[in-house]
Amino acid sequence: MYTWVDVLVHQERRRDLLREAEQDRLMQRALAGHSRRARFYCQALTWLGGRLAAWGWHLQERYSVTAPVRGQVFHKQLG
Repeated sequence: MYTWVDVLVHQERRRDLLREAEQDRLMQRALAGHSRRARFYCQALTWLGGRLAAWGWHLQERYSVTAPVRGQVFHKQLG
């Protein structure tokens, strides 16, 4: 036969399990929304990184200066 204390312990344990299940559901919902956002930002940052690399390459091509030979002084003339 169960005592009143056993019934109370069982009820409290059941409430704990329900709270834990609700937290898990909320966590899954939050992570699901986050992953869509993260995927968008990842794609956007990948595109932006590619554009910045291409821009940097074009700038280097446009403004490249020949590296000085060791021991020589290199002066670029403006004009």
